[in-house]
Amino acid sequence: MHTPMPVNIQPISPADAQVQLLISKLDHFQIELYGRENCHLDSIETLLKSGAHMLGAFSNEQLVGMGAVKIMSGYAEIKRMYVEESHRGLGIAENILSRLEAYAVEQGENRICLETGIYHQAAMGLYKKLGYKTIDQFGEYKINGLSVFFEKWV
Repeated sequence: MHTPMPVNIQPISPADAQVQLLISKLDHFQIELYGRENCHLDSIETLLKSGAHMLGAFSNEQLVGMGAVKIMSGYAEIKRMYVEESHRGLGIAENILSRLEAYAVEQGENRICLETGIYHQAAMGLYKKLGYKTIDQFGEYKINGLSVFFEKWV
């Protein structure tokens, strides 16, 4: 078994080509599971316009994971969490998420919310392990039977 390369977490832009590639992989994965009409996919333009703070995990200069946080009114929302299959289980998602939470707190938001899907068992397990609790819904999301909503007070 080989030792994984060290991973460097740093700010990224949704406009970066490597970021766009991961976003398209994530979109494809989610649309295949839930159908386009049931996905809440923030576009690259939406991420840029909203001032989302986005972090990427790089292994050997290759982007292998990402996540973003948008500061909303009364809460922060985690968006676009994704780690390449080859790098899952290495703590990358936890690392990105904890840094996004810290950023939200720096911006004055202590309530962190996120939406995921019912078929994302690994993601839900991670969020629960990290102290997120399921809630009915938040923001402008509608209850649709496919979304699972979480919040954490930090």
